[in-house]
Amino acid sequence: MLEEVVPLEPVHFFAFQLDCHSAKANRLEREHLLPDLSYFQIESPFAQISLGWNEKGISCSVEVAKPFNNPSFPNLTEGDSVELFFDTRDVKTTGFTTRFCHHFYFLPASIDSNGKETIQAGEISRFRTEDRHPLCDASLLELSSIRGKKTDTLQIYIPSVCLYGYDPQEFDRLGFAYRINRRDGRRQHFSANGSDFAIESQPSLWASLKLCKRSKK
Repeated sequence: MLEEVVPLEPVHFFAFQLDCHSAKANRLEREHLLPDLSYFQIESPFAQISLGWNEKGISCSVEVAKPFNNPSFPNLTEGDSVELFFDTRDVKTTGFTTRFCHHFYFLPASIDSNGKETIQAGEISRFRTEDRHPLCDASLLELSSIRGKKTDTLQIYIPSVCLYGYDPQEFDRLGFAYRINRRDGRRQHFSANGSDFAIESQPSLWASLKLCKRSKK
């Protein structure tokens, strides 16, 4: 019986809150780099993630040590992929996704989906109740890949039209988590560890981002 109990890790006792700085267009700088939480997750980090926002949408850059070019779909965790989770109202009082929650995926290369279409990005948010929103038009998600000598970088832009309830002037917080998957089985998480929890359906475990505007120079 005891072997069925999930061991408690340090991350289970913390609610992560941090600042997320605004960004001009898709230009992300040092201040946009998210902290490494691998110590709390008991993971070995292999990626650096930067995140910035403005009224028009959210920018994200994911730099991963090579190789990172073998995606899988629909089984995202079996290949190389990036999953981003947002709650535009940062609700921590429910144990399930609401209409303000979003689950996006991004692949380092396009892949055929059942031989019908070629895909590389999309929204796959799943809801347990009627409190839901229509999934976004995948063609509105922007994604580009940069191949380097030692790293591969995915540059991502999610426009506000794809983020139901996104209104930085009225709500200056976001619930946020990510999961970076590798074909060799390694994963990197931000906030709750997906090995212990179904993070895609538990937004109460996502970190809180305070949307901060950059000071004018």
